[in-house]
Amino acid sequence: MISQTPGPGEELKAGHHWKEADRVSDYVEQNDRDNQHIAEAFEILTAVLPFDHDAPIRVLDIGSGHGVLAAAVLDAFPKAKATGLDISEAMMEVGRERMARFGDQFSYFEGDFADGRLPSGLTGPFELIVSSRAIHHLNPDGKRSLFKAIYEHLTPGGCFIELDNMRPRDQFLRERYSQADPNRPAGYGNQPRPPGGSGREHPDPVGEQLVSLRDAGFAHVDCFWKRLGRSVIGGFKED
Repeated sequence: MISQTPGPGEELKAGHHWKEADRVSDYVEQNDRDNQHIAEAFEILTAVLPFDHDAPIRVLDIGSGHGVLAAAVLDAFPKAKATGLDISEAMMEVGRERMARFGDQFSYFEGDFADGRLPSGLTGPFELIVSSRAIHHLNPDGKRSLFKAIYEHLTPGGCFIELDNMRPRDQFLRERYSQADPNRPAGYGNQPRPPGGSGREHPDPVGEQLVSLRDAGFAHVDCFWKRLGRSVIGGFKED
């Protein structure tokens, strides 16, 4: 997909800066360095899923990037099939190489969720929808809209689980986060959201996002893992 450069006074759509190849390369390197904490979060994420190990579940990975979370799910559920939703050809180029070991169990769908909607043409519904460090690019209204779209694309008994950056609620807690782990980047949740809600990242607090999940229709929501400004949250749809 051709990169869309914003005009004068326009902001780049949420997540579209990941079309930049240099940014993607830096991210992949940082992700590999941060693998220990990510692996711990993914272990919890896959452990809470209500599916048998050999269940042929259909999975949608929102903002799949180079497929790290989709790979963790497919390793845990070897009969699953996963679709990676992403807008960045540079990310998908890396992902196709890294995900080749799964054969036709994994494929990309090039599309956007920046407007709080899932693209048409996705072959759902899905038993499981996941996301890793992607949805924080949406503002609170965008998250609420996307959570509703996710709920509608799940089968009865399905679930949505995400790992993402989620900031603390106030300045006092931000200072505690920064004191505990001062070397973490701003996107990790140690910094306040830019004034007026502008900017590329909106790592809204866990509690606010759990409310949005409930409002979207999820019957059971919770935070399953947390390390300062990074959390695993999710919701389960009743049968």
